[in-house]
Amino acid sequence: MAKRKNRLPPIEHERRQLENLKNLEPNTTPVKYVALSNKFVDIAVAALDMVRALEVGDAAALDFEHFYDLIDSLETTLNEPAE
Repeated sequence: MAKRKNRLPPIEHERRQLENLKNLEPNTTPVKYVALSNKFVDIAVAALDMVRALEVGDAAALDFEHFYDLIDSLETTLNEPAE
């Protein structure tokens, strides 16, 4: 069981870690799926942003439109040619 009482520092740490993933070279992800993989990371970051907004009591900052746009763009990203 975690001993921390404040969730904000771990949320912010995990968000930074996820952002860093996009700057690293994928180990075995086929080139054609790298953009899709990055999109999933973007979705995870957006979800953590929304968790953080709730943690600080700023429900008005919840950006569902951005979150849904990221999810809606998954199929398009999958069908885009690899760079």
